[in-house]
Amino acid sequence: MQNELVPKAVEALVGFHVSQVACGEFHTACVTQNPTHVYTWGLGLSGRLGHGDETDRHLPTLVESLLGSQVAGLALGGHHSAALGESSGQVMTWGGGAFGKLGHGNRLAQTTPKVVVALQGRRVTQVSLGPHHSAALTQKGEVLTWGQAGRLGHASHGAEVDEMLPRQVAALSGVPCLQVSCGHSHCAVVTESGDVWAWGSNRAFGHTEPGASPNVPTAMKVLKGKAIVMVACSVTHNIALSDYGRLTGAGKEATTPARPAVGAAGSSSSRRDSAGAGTAGPGAQDKEKKPGEASTGSGTGEGAQGPGGARGRPVGQAEEGAGLEGSLLDSSGSPEKGAKGGLPQLVPEREVAFLSSELKGYQEQTLKLAKLLQETKTKLEALQNENSFLKSELEVMHQCSNDSDERLDTLRAHFNERIREMERRYNDKERAWRDTFNRLQVHLGLGSGADVDAPPGPRS
Repeated sequence: MQNELVPKAVEALVGFHVSQVACGEFHTACVTQNPTHVYTWGLGLSGRLGHGDETDRHLPTLVESLLGSQVAGLALGGHHSAALGESSGQVMTWGGGAFGKLGHGNRLAQTTPKVVVALQGRRVTQVSLGPHHSAALTQKGEVLTWGQAGRLGHASHGAEVDEMLPRQVAALSGVPCLQVSCGHSHCAVVTESGDVWAWGSNRAFGHTEPGASPNVPTAMKVLKGKAIVMVACSVTHNIALSDYGRLTGAGKEATTPARPAVGAAGSSSSRRDSAGAGTAGPGAQDKEKKPGEASTGSGTGEGAQGPGGARGRPVGQAEEGAGLEGSLLDSSGSPEKGAKGGLPQLVPEREVAFLSSELKGYQEQTLKLAKLLQETKTKLEALQNENSFLKSELEVMHQCSNDSDERLDTLRAHFNERIREMERRYNDKERAWRDTFNRLQVHLGLGSGADVDAPPGPRS
C-alpha cells in the first residue's frame, strides 16, 4: 500500500450511500445507509476492526456482528472503536482493552462489538474516544469517562486511578453539556450556555490561567461569552466553533465587515474624496482623464494632490513637499527646484537599488533551501507523530504483556499449589500404607514393623 498525497475515492465504497466516516490512528470505519452497515479497515491489532481476529484489512470489510443494528454514530480511538445505537442509545465497544478503556470492567481486548452494560439505562447521544480513554454524553447532559487515569476529570474527588467502568464526572454535575471531545491526554465539553470546560494531564487543554488544575474540569475564561457550539481536541491542539449570529445578536448590517480603505490604485471617486470636497470640479475630472499631466505639474495645488499622487505617494505628501519653499526632496534627499514659479516639479522616481544576477541566484538558492527545510520539518513532524503513535502502541503491548505476566504468575502459583496438594495427599497415603503394613507384620508375627522397607524373612 502506498501513501496518497491527494484525496482519492475509496473504490470499494463507490455506489454506497455513506452517511458517516470516522478515523483512528491506524484504522478507519464508515456507516452506510439502506441498509445500515458498518465497514472497517486498517490495522487489526487488538481486534480494533471488530471482525473477531487481529488481521489487517486493506479494503473496507463488513462488520458482521453489527448486522441488523441501527448504528447512529461511530467513534474511533487509538486502539479501540465504539458504535452508538440509534434507537436504544446503547454503546458497543471493541478493540484494545488496556487501562479499562472499553468499559467492560477489565483490561482484556475485545475482537467483536460488545455492549457496555454499565451504560444501559442511560440514553447516550454521543461517544468520543482518545488513545487510552473514552467519554460518553447522555441525553440529560451528563458526561461519563473511563480508561487511563490522569485525563478523566475525577481528580477533584481524590487521586485518580484507571476506571474500568464508565463513571460520571462529578465536577460537571449541574452543568448540562451538549458535546464532548477526547484528545490525546485531555477532554473538553461544550455546555448549553456556550462555554467550554476542559481538563487533562497536561496544559494542551488550553487553560491560560496559571491556577487551573490540570485534571479538574474548569471553565475556560478565554472562551467565555463566545457562543461556542462545538469543540474538537487533538494531540497537541484544540479548535472551537462559534455561532457568529448568536455571538453578535445583530442583523445583517451589524455583521457586515467594515469596508477597507482604498489605496492609490482605487476607484476615481475614492481619489476625489481623498483629495477633498473642493476637488470634485471639472478640473479634477480632466486630471483623471489625463493622468500624465500630473507628472509634469500644472502649477496649481490641485495638480499636486490629484491623480499624480497615484505613483505610490501617500495622500498629503505632495502638500508637505509644496511647503518647502518651492523645493521637493528626491530619492537621494536633496531638494530640486521647480521650473515654474518656484513650485515643485515632479521627476521620475529613481531606482534606489537593484540585485545583481549573482545575488538573485543566491536569493533563489536561499528560497529553495528554505523550501527544503520546510519540507524536512514537515517530514520530521510526521515522523515524530508516527513515533508517538508507535510508542503508544508499545505501551499498550507492554500493558498487555504485563497482563499476560500477571495471568502466567497466577497460573504458576495455582499450579504450584496443586503440586503441593498432590504431594500432601501422596504423603498421607504413604503414611497410611506404612501404618497398615506395620500392623499386618505385627499381626502375622513377622517382626516389630520398625523397618517397613525390608523384605519379610521366611516363616519358621
